[in-house]
Amino acid sequence: MKDKTLNILKYILQEYPHKSELSASRVTKIIYLSDWKSSIDNEIQLTDSKWYFNHYGPYVEDFIDIAKNDSDIEIINEKTIFGGRKRLLKLSKSYKGKVQLDERDKSLVNFVINATKSKNYEDFIKLVYSTYPVITNDKYSELDLVRLAEEYKKILEKEK
Repeated sequence: MKDKTLNILKYILQEYPHKSELSASRVTKIIYLSDWKSSIDNEIQLTDSKWYFNHYGPYVEDFIDIAKNDSDIEIINEKTIFGGRKRLLKLSKSYKGKVQLDERDKSLVNFVINATKSKNYEDFIKLVYSTYPVITNDKYSELDLVRLAEEYKKILEKEK
């Protein structure tokens, strides 16, 4: 599953149209949204990540560790326009590979990319914070996306 997660990460870095926006935070949350969408649609996460709701929302350090350990991905430390720090992820110039993802997984990630690519960071974060796992759980808790997707779908069914 680690290879699949790496391929998802590379696919995002390859396909996301605004490369300068691919901070570690945005990439992590794109993967979160992809896992959430997959949990709703397929009753399984796209990755095997164990999501944690920390003070910055859904979070997993795994993706940064995977990126650090892969020579195809560069992590560049930059300053934000507000003077803070951010880690920008990008594919190395030497990367010539083709990402291996099946069509269903590509479709899920493409759905999230298309839904988020026009959002500035503030609106992007609002979207993440409006998801059922975030609004129904306390900070500093684990987010079982598959179980939460089941709950979410039951609520939607009742509302019909």
